[in-house]
Amino acid sequence: MKTFHWIVRAGLIFSGVGAACSAPVEDETTGQIRSEVIYGDDDREEPFTYSDPVWAQRALDFTVALVPTSAVDDSDPNNIQIAGPTWIERDGVCPDERFAAQPALADCSGTLIDEDLVLTAGHCINNCGDSRFVFDYAMTPAGELGQITSDDVYRCVDFITWYRDPSGADYTVVRLDRPVVGRTPAAVRVSSAPLAVGTPLVVHGFPRGLPLKLADGAAVRSNDGDLEFFVSNLDTFVGNSGSGVFDLNTHELVGVLSRGAPDFEEDEDDGCVRPLQCDNNACRGEDATYAFQAVQAMCEQTVSDVCSCGDGACGPLEDPTSCPSDCSCGDGICSNGERTGTCPADCRLEVLYDEHTPQSNWVTPGIQVRNTGPESVLLWRTTVRYYFTQEPPGTLAAECWGCSSTPTISFHEVPGGGCAGATHYVDVKLPESTLAPSSTTEQFRIAFHASSWQAFNQSNDRSYAGLSWDWAPNPKITMYRLGMRVFGDEPCPGLFIPPAD
Repeated sequence: MKTFHWIVRAGLIFSGVGAACSAPVEDETTGQIRSEVIYGDDDREEPFTYSDPVWAQRALDFTVALVPTSAVDDSDPNNIQIAGPTWIERDGVCPDERFAAQPALADCSGTLIDEDLVLTAGHCINNCGDSRFVFDYAMTPAGELGQITSDDVYRCVDFITWYRDPSGADYTVVRLDRPVVGRTPAAVRVSSAPLAVGTPLVVHGFPRGLPLKLADGAAVRSNDGDLEFFVSNLDTFVGNSGSGVFDLNTHELVGVLSRGAPDFEEDEDDGCVRPLQCDNNACRGEDATYAFQAVQAMCEQTVSDVCSCGDGACGPLEDPTSCPSDCSCGDGICSNGERTGTCPADCRLEVLYDEHTPQSNWVTPGIQVRNTGPESVLLWRTTVRYYFTQEPPGTLAAECWGCSSTPTISFHEVPGGGCAGATHYVDVKLPESTLAPSSTTEQFRIAFHASSWQAFNQSNDRSYAGLSWDWAPNPKITMYRLGMRVFGDEPCPGLFIPPAD
């Protein structure tokens, strides 16, 4: 049985949220010490001083800084300005420390893993509006911060998946407001096999908010028993939280920096603080969540080039026939082709359908949701989708006839022109309610028409099932809860459209 991690959308986290990367102190709510310490030699390097310039350029391409929205001035799109302190001003670090006079503007780090998807730590962002995602936040060989333009700055619009266990996995995958321009995402290791102890590592990120640094000279020290994370001796600081950790041999993203040892110790003679130093095999080590944990959770929710059959996640377009290794009854996912009757372990909600008031210039699908499971279900952010082909010209308008509670109804075109019977769809977002076991919602009698008032040909509408259904399950209607499809089969091959919240 798969372990389900919190799924969040619309930029809000509602449970288990930890403090975002900020002050270098112990988390008072959990007692977990946040990551950051120097092991052996200080291996942090600027991209332009790193020993492998080709890899340094790749790191610049896909590494992104999470910067407070309030600190970003984008009034000049060709010269974005970010306000904030130097490292000395932020932490009182001793002036002779490396990078002490550089700006310390970022709160956390992330990695671009698809054209509009960023992987970071769950504790790094609690709300989409909190952070801007800034590429090319790096120093130049001239000792200045490089120019940042509007093509380098993005917003969060959605959380594909979010999870944080203060002593286990800690990740989120964020969808950006648009595809990232001119950058190649990082290659991600999707294997769930443990990394061998001694695997050499390199980390890319923004230690204590400084411009981009790369640090290698580290290796895997041990693995968590549940393979939620591995422990290493990477040189990282607060601000590196969410950083991509890479296998130095394969250059695959293998982990997300989560937590570790405390950062600083006081220099009593100089009245300032210095990074804590440990021998390579000493101190507690730095924890990095395995990348495959985030990938599996993400791939159950969305379609991405990162996802494929065999990745351990039953994706929105996979089913027990096309991908039996990922999709099977009992895996917790109501896959394409699975039903409440054939797989009650996975499918517990179903959409009942009836053509309630047939007439030529109205489409009148009746929808009702039934809970076939043994436990109550909260219908929150639950959307039912009816697919059709629009023949009459004009805009569409909808009503809910005789409904005691009013759903939110919206019309959309299927991207790319759709497929047979599904050029358009209507989303019906249900009112929030708790559905007890073996009970149903009210019957929502939806009715819509075109502004031309001309007739529809419903025989070519995918979700239309004729006049004799009498509130029976219709698998050609889909239903989504918390962004996950929980009933019905997607109509267009290779296309999954999550509902807008």
